[in-house]
Amino acid sequence: MWYVIQTISGKEHEVCIWINTYVDHSLYKRCFVPLYEDVWRKEGIGHISIKKMFSGYLFLETDTPEEVYEALKQVSRLTVLLSLEEKSSGRIFLPIRKDEEAFFDTILSDGLMKVSYVHMSGRGKFGTVIGPLQSYTEHIVRVDIPHRRAIVDVPMLGETRRIKFGLWLDVDPKIAWIEEEKRNRIQTSQEEDTRPEDVWDWKAWKKINEDKASKNIEEDMYGYQVGEQVINTTGIYGDTPLEIVEVRPGKNSVVVNVPIFGDMTRVEMGMGEIKSLK
Repeated sequence: MWYVIQTISGKEHEVCIWINTYVDHSLYKRCFVPLYEDVWRKEGIGHISIKKMFSGYLFLETDTPEEVYEALKQVSRLTVLLSLEEKSSGRIFLPIRKDEEAFFDTILSDGLMKVSYVHMSGRGKFGTVIGPLQSYTEHIVRVDIPHRRAIVDVPMLGETRRIKFGLWLDVDPKIAWIEEEKRNRIQTSQEEDTRPEDVWDWKAWKKINEDKASKNIEEDMYGYQVGEQVINTTGIYGDTPLEIVEVRPGKNSVVVNVPIFGDMTRVEMGMGEIKSLK
């Protein structure tokens, strides 16, 4: 499970280094400070700097919070492993919820949230999104294209916290992983020969998938159909039943509704990562 350690703002990396150096590694799997790629402009071109996602917090993945708590007493003035003191049962340590853990697993890669590429449509809206933001566009509360940021409010640890996603545009320098994903999407559309001429028109593409679902094409080809209940076999979402809302034959994947932070969020999963509940 993931636990949150609270410390003095500016001491996050110092505490993380101390833990990785002095705490027995058999007591925990990893300790990290959540970071994100922030975008700033110079002469109209985007540049990336690395910033902390939450000031004063770091994450610890462990199955033995009691032992870690004892080890942290050595730096008690700097750290607090979030917990409650119960008269009957003693100290209870508070892991983040499974849906919160799934959210961070989705947006973080080795503790870092990368920028999200966005292509703007002619109507001033997102035509396509590549990167961490792509699964959470419906949760955006504010977009600031000139300053290259999208703001998403998420509940965490009993309160709403605001997360900034850095945005990357066509005018910005090319990033290898973004360009590769663009090529993959274009290649997929060409192979299927059913995608609209404008490869970034996601609404038209969604309509095509809905039409396919009504004809049960996906069920014939892959054994899955829209509305079917499945579970994720990787263990990230436990045994929670997930409803398929879209089947993507060209990508050998499906899109399911996942309950995250009290809302249903669309998450893409490979065919090999799911199992039918039929």
